[in-house]
Order: sequence, then structure tokens, then C-alpha cells
Amino acid sequence: MRIRELSLSTAGSQIAVRCATFGAENDAAAGTSTGRPLVKNRPKLHTQAQYSIPPLLTTMLVETLRRIAPSPSLSLMTFNLLAPCYFRHGGRLESEHPPAFLARAQAAIQAIKREQCDVVCLQEFWFEREYQRAFRAAFHGTHFLHSVKRPGDKQDGLAVFVDKRKFELHYVENVDLVEDAGDRVALLLHVATRWNRAQAPLAQRSFLVVNSHLTFPHNDMYASLRLTQIDRVLSAVRKYIARQDLHDVPVLLCGDFNDYNDPVYRLVTKHGFASMFAQLHGREARITHCNHNNREVGVDFIFGARLESPALAADACGVQGLLLDREEDEDEDKPCAPRLQLKPVDCHLVPRRLPDVVRLKRPQFGHDWRHVQTPVLLSDEEELVDYWRMVSDHRPLVGRFDMLDGVGCSEKVAGPSLENVSALTAEMKALLEKTTPLDAAADGLTP
Repeated sequence: MRIRELSLSTAGSQIAVRCATFGAENDAAAGTSTGRPLVKNRPKLHTQAQYSIPPLLTTMLVETLRRIAPSPSLSLMTFNLLAPCYFRHGGRLESEHPPAFLARAQAAIQAIKREQCDVVCLQEFWFEREYQRAFRAAFHGTHFLHSVKRPGDKQDGLAVFVDKRKFELHYVENVDLVEDAGDRVALLLHVATRWNRAQAPLAQRSFLVVNSHLTFPHNDMYASLRLTQIDRVLSAVRKYIARQDLHDVPVLLCGDFNDYNDPVYRLVTKHGFASMFAQLHGREARITHCNHNNREVGVDFIFGARLESPALAADACGVQGLLLDREEDEDEDKPCAPRLQLKPVDCHLVPRRLPDVVRLKRPQFGHDWRHVQTPVLLSDEEELVDYWRMVSDHRPLVGRFDMLDGVGCSEKVAGPSLENVSALTAEMKALLEKTTPLDAAADGLTP
């Protein structure tokens, strides 16, 4: 006899195990050799037995199954596409050559698709009809697509794609960084897992994603403007968290910050965010961008707050967590509640085979893409660098997380609040005089 069927069913604290055994005749009918000729229409022989497992063994079995079962995962990419309206090469502007910018758009699309990311945050997304149509055709069937154009006569902006097969999208906010904050924008999204919507309320399966692109620091005067921009972004996040009572949800802040080791970076980490690359590698990525001054810098980041648990996230950052002011009469002994946890497991640049210390080259366009070899077949570093200069002046950064069930505590603790976001920004602006100017750095590499 062989066991051909095993099923588990739960009732209260008991697990019922049903075993069905089938005779050798059935094995023969199924094509298993037994030395006998096949007999058609022979009655099936079977026996059934049911067993009850005690509660202790039930708990042990469930925990074992949880450990061996793969955890749901989240993958996020941030990628500055290099908008064709800004791409100059050989005295020409790429936006004036549709075959060139459409071919490069397809190369960028294929690079994104190869990573199979659940959330894709794009900067310098060009708002030209054919360019937008190419991205829409590639991702509309599988992802929610949201974009926001920079104000005024700017031709580019931001875009975020969210996999609709795995996630729900509950809110999108365009954060305008105008008036005294320049002509930039940010996108704030409230995302929730789809697979457990029947078992968990919205707050317990939610996380926030923020895509941003800060002003380039052309000179020291722009440092204060950049602090104002990130101040507006963080304030928008905090206000939405307070409005929706999402005090313990994970927050992912990513994008092109256009500088390295500067007051903006320190302000973000001061508010409880940790860089995923630094957390997993012990340092920041050395080179993610070759800018218009031909300087190679690390300016693309994925920051996370409230990852795993508030205590672990704060320990990893070395700072207090992302916190909010509570009402004075709120119960400080409020128990912890279930909520989604994101555990960082990987963070890498694309192409992955190209180390983050490899020097990049300024991009070029006008290639005949029919004769360009796919990067999957390239192994030499120089060949990969030469290929990528045809795609963008930035390398995409990808972060991967395990999505776990956990708990979050929402008791009142001391820390940065909505009111003192601007106070901390003012403090950082006061320290600008002590910051080493960008041009005084020895090279473009992140220390």
C-alpha cells in the first residue's frame, strides 16, 4: 500500500489528518509497473483514517510550516531615466530625434522588466506622448501607473508603477514643492497587500512609498532650497500618517537626491530613516550617477523607516524612529497591534554584475540598437559600462524585502513631531556654513 493523499483540516485547536491509501491495483491502472497487466475499470481499493493532533503539536506544526514556507516579498526600484529633453550629445538634443529616444526608452523598459520589481519609482519621466505611450504599453496590463509633471514649462516629472496583481493602491498624493521650494514634485502612495485582505484590516497590511527628485546643488545657495524640499516631503508623509492613523506602517522613501553626504541626507536619517544599501552593505553605494560635470557620485537612495519593528529600525538607524505627537490624554498603555513588517534582504545596483565602485561614462545616443548586444550576454565590466551609457546616466537601485506579520506599538514616545520637522530643518540650515562645499570634495565618491 502507498499513501496517495494527505490532507489537513483545522477545527478549533485540533488538526484532523485524513490519509487515503490505495492498493497496488490502482498503481497499475495509473501506469506504475507491478508485474501485472493493466486492468481497466477495476474497483478502487482504499482505506481512510482520521487522526487528531493535540494542541501542542498543532502549534509546533503550524510554526514549522510558517518557517519553511517562503515569505511574501516586496521589490522596489528607483531609476532616473535621463529625460530626452535634457540629454545632449555631440551638440544635439535627443528629444529632437524620435527614433533615438524611443529606442532608448525600450532599452530602459527592458532593464526594468528584467528586475521584475513590484514597485518602480522613476525620475525624469518625460511627458511626451510617444514616450509615455511606450511605458504605458509595457506596464499598463500589470501595474497601476501614476505620474506627476513638474510645474511650469518643465517637460519631465515622476512616475510610479505598482504591481496590481500583488498590491492595492489606496491613495496617491502629488506633493508640490513650489513657491520657496523650487519647481520640484514628489509622489506619496499608500499601498496595501492584496493576498490577505480577507484576514487583515487595511492598516495591518499597509505601507507608504514616496518618490522624489531633489534639485541639483549647482552651488552652495541651493543647499537651503534642498532642505526646504525634503522638509515638505517629510511633512506630507507625517500629515498623511496622522490623518489616516497609520502610526506604525513602514515607509519607503526613494529617488534621486542629487547629492551625497550632505545636510539632506543627515536630515532624513535624523527623522528615523535608514539607507537600505548602507544597512545591508555597511556603506553607501559609491557610484550611481555620472553627472553633467562628468563627476561620478552616489546620489540614488532607498530609505526605510519602521522596518521589521520600531525598536529594530531605530537600532539600525542609530536614531529615533519616525514618530508623531499624540494627544496629551491619549492612553499611553495602548497595547501593540498587528501590522505589516518589511525586512530588508537585498539592495543592489543594476546591472548587478557591475560593482558599485566601477566608474561610469557620460551617456551617448544615436546607436543602431539592432546591432547592440543584450546586456544579459555581457560579462566584461567595460562592455557593461559601454552598454549602460546608452541607457542612462544613472544606474537603477533595487531593494528587496520580506513581508512579515508582526506587531507595532503606538504608545507615545519622545521624538521628532510634525511641528518640529521645520525646526530640525532650520537647525540643519544653520549648520550649512560648517558643511564642506561640493566643489571642495576630493572626488565624487561617497566616503
